[in-house]
Amino acid sequence: MTDQIIMPAPTGQPSQQAHAHQRQQPVHTTVCGIVGVVFGALGVVLSFIPIINNIAAIFGFVGVVLAIIAMVGTFRGKKRGKALSIVAAVLSILAIVITLAMQSAASKAIDDSLKAAKGVDTSQSDQSQSKNDSSQQSSEQKQGVQDTEGDIEGAHVKIVSAVKSTNDYEDNPTVLVTYEWTNTTTKNNSFAVLTHPQVFQNGTALDTAIYMNAPEGYDANSYIAESQPNAKATVTLGYVLQDDSPVTVEVSALTSLDSDTKVTHTFNLQ
Repeated sequence: MTDQIIMPAPTGQPSQQAHAHQRQQPVHTTVCGIVGVVFGALGVVLSFIPIINNIAAIFGFVGVVLAIIAMVGTFRGKKRGKALSIVAAVLSILAIVITLAMQSAASKAIDDSLKAAKGVDTSQSDQSQSKNDSSQQSSEQKQGVQDTEGDIEGAHVKIVSAVKSTNDYEDNPTVLVTYEWTNTTTKNNSFAVLTHPQVFQNGTALDTAIYMNAPEGYDANSYIAESQPNAKATVTLGYVLQDDSPVTVEVSALTSLDSDTKVTHTFNLQ
């Protein structure tokens, strides 16, 4: 019986074939980079359109995430398209920046329009900001919090007093708050149009009181009565009390983006 001689495979041949197979595997272009460019480009286009640019910001954030994923893949050599991933990142970030800038400009334009409608000087807020920046006073004053008397948008306000008064129509105890204010706009305006007065007790805003019999010194029409520019007037408002604890009166502008500027004072009830 004839023995068959089996020749061994040449040493190193399988290894060479494996290396050749690896070299033949193609490196594909990053899909995340392509999609990121699309989202970034859409975000840039939509970022210039008011209201709709909220969607542009979302596109921008998605584009940034996809760009980061694409960069990781391309820098590790698993994918092609480094330039594509960088373009996606640039476009996406640009979409976010333009959206924020456009929304800030739109908010300022709306605020200026509201000021103009009330007759408020639009340079007033800039002057106030520069004064706060140069001032070296307490942190509360830097934030625009003024004790008892001060300026808010469109009015100079002084909180005169807060004293216990007669009961309201439901026989609830009340506090009568007196304000003095000056119309600093260029048009006739009322305290109701320019200001937002609030009274807090135990950290909760009090409801406005409605009287059956008006207490002494109370003028129901003073809140809505118009005053001419630079004219001074007195306003009285009643609020329903919770108990005999101190009350904090706050007055801020009715329609303003500057929510930190206000006049405030805490009174102990007598």
